[in-house]
Amino acid sequence: MHIKFVKNLIKNIILNLNDMKKQFCSYVVLSLLLGFFMSSCTDNSEALQDRPIKGVSFNTIFFIEYVNADGTNILHNDSPIEVFYEKNGIAEKVERLYLAYPYGFEITGQQEAIPDGSGELCVKVFASDYYSERKTSTTFIKLGDYPVDTIQCLFEMIPNGIYIYKIWHNGILVWDRTTKPSSLLIQIIK
Repeated sequence: MHIKFVKNLIKNIILNLNDMKKQFCSYVVLSLLLGFFMSSCTDNSEALQDRPIKGVSFNTIFFIEYVNADGTNILHNDSPIEVFYEKNGIAEKVERLYLAYPYGFEITGQQEAIPDGSGELCVKVFASDYYSERKTSTTFIKLGDYPVDTIQCLFEMIPNGIYIYKIWHNGILVWDRTTKPSSLLIQIIK
């Protein structure tokens, strides 16, 4: 019985060695093929240097400071605000619960809008992403019981980004990138 056991053991070892040889051969062939394909690739590093680096940049945010006739800021952290985007001539309330700012705005400090801004509050508004053929969009903002503000933005669309170029409040140009490029803070008197 002991001899049968040893014979079976040797037979299993030889079979396992054959399997290991087959597996080893598979690895060698795969490595050679991989090496062949890698060596046949050309070095395009010089050609890549001539191409511009492409990324995507969006700047579709603007800020509103709401003040009264005396110039006093009327915003509070809990000010009731609603934002609507115009889509095909219809105002749709912004409720995109999958976004960080699902209602299209955030009440924040002015220092976010301007590096040397005051501690006064302003509304960070995400402009409508429903663009017309003229590269404009319309956003409606309702602050409490005040009349609705209509904000129209003209966008500059380039291959790797979208930027606000001009902003109109109720039909009046209030911000232009060429004349006031540093800040997207506009003031609305209520």
